[in-house]
Amino acid sequence: MNGTKMKKIFYSILSVLFSLQLLFILLISSFEAVCYWMPGYYEQEFRKYQVAEEMAAWTGEKISYESLDEVIRQTMRYLRGERENLIVPVEINGREQEFYNENEKGHMADVRLLFLRSITLRALACLNCLAILAFLIILEHHRALTILGGGFLRTGAVLLLLALLLGAATANDFTRYFTIFHEILFRQGNWLFDPRQSRMINMLPEGFFSDTALRILLVFLASTALFGFVGFIASRRK
Repeated sequence: MNGTKMKKIFYSILSVLFSLQLLFILLISSFEAVCYWMPGYYEQEFRKYQVAEEMAAWTGEKISYESLDEVIRQTMRYLRGERENLIVPVEINGREQEFYNENEKGHMADVRLLFLRSITLRALACLNCLAILAFLIILEHHRALTILGGGFLRTGAVLLLLALLLGAATANDFTRYFTIFHEILFRQGNWLFDPRQSRMINMLPEGFFSDTALRILLVFLASTALFGFVGFIASRRK
């Protein structure tokens, strides 16, 4: 195998590694965009699924939508590491109480760990992408973008097809894949809650998760398509 062919293979491997990490960055950023950057999203979902009314029906507890909005706002801060605990007192049945019980706090601690690990991995992926880009610029100058653009198109096309297939399967039977997802990530089994006893499960019904997953998928596909267009332009450069 001559040097030119080996170099081409080496560059192909680098472009695939770059693309996979860039797609991971886009996925985590899409999640962040939906869960943190869309004002009024949670209140809209709570009212859509009549969360306050459902909670009253299941547990006999009355809580305002303003209080629910405060709970989810503090919860999302906790998941990003911006507060140390989930002690969130709100007015329930006319008196101030902690919203979460100990079992719910334990589950959310596991979710927080996933959040923080994902954010850390995204930061490392950003550094790796910059390193690969700098390395190729040093070796190939302006051809670096052409190499990476072509690699992103090929890798992105494969993963985009997989994402669409997974999205279609999930949309067809969200409950099944939602269960599988939790069984894989939370093997200790602390993710099952009785709606007669859990405020959290009433605040976050399955429909909320399916809506959120769909939004994340759409944002991810849109951002991938945008980078794919840039990659196409770059790959056509001489």
